[in-house]
Amino acid sequence: MSKSSKLCQKTPCLRSNIFCNLVDKIVKRPSLQFLGQWGYHCYEPRIYRTLAKILRKGNPDFVELLLKKTKDYVQDRSCNLALIWRTFTPVYCPSPLSGITPLLYVAQTRQSNILKILLQYGILEREKNPINIVLTILLYPSRVRIMVDHELVDIQEDAKTCLVLCSRVLSIISIKEIETQLSLGRRPIISNWLDYIPSTRYKEPCELLHLCRITIRAQLLTNNMLPNGIFSLLIPVRLQNYLNLES
Repeated sequence: MSKSSKLCQKTPCLRSNIFCNLVDKIVKRPSLQFLGQWGYHCYEPRIYRTLAKILRKGNPDFVELLLKKTKDYVQDRSCNLALIWRTFTPVYCPSPLSGITPLLYVAQTRQSNILKILLQYGILEREKNPINIVLTILLYPSRVRIMVDHELVDIQEDAKTCLVLCSRVLSIISIKEIETQLSLGRRPIISNWLDYIPSTRYKEPCELLHLCRITIRAQLLTNNMLPNGIFSLLIPVRLQNYLNLES
């Protein structure tokens, strides 16, 4: 069966998902998003519990669908429907005071397929200190995803991919901050980590093509048009894919 056929079979299932229907109910009834009203009080805990499960299972299709349904609220972090900014408590850290954002959780677990989707929607570009995400990818203990020794290779490869993806979004990656952490005794998950960060992000002048990508994406981000707005631009498909972090 072709890849496109499988995708077509998946789509109806995703659209009829109970969780997605629940999000639809709240999006269609804005009054439900305020704390204290029966709707929000009833639905909100179920939404965040389900969000946590989706991220733990590493399902990129559901993550992308969730972003599509709630992208209109991303610019207002105080909005209850800006789900991507709401913290949740991972299963490995049960304290209610230790909630983390979905982006940070994905960085901790090096889920490169989900990280790519979050980056395409401009989530890293909205971060105040994006270097913290890079540090998490590189230095966070790997035991979160590793249950047996043979999974170590997989998470290392994902970490490499995550570093490459971040370099497609950022114009500068502070190697000095990374080296400072290493001098304090922290150990990177991959020994040759510098091979996966282009020298144009920390030593040489940044490529003009990449600076153009950053500028165009910043404008689209300001108008809340990432990533769909990319494909309305009258430019070759190859450039559209470049803007969408495919290369």
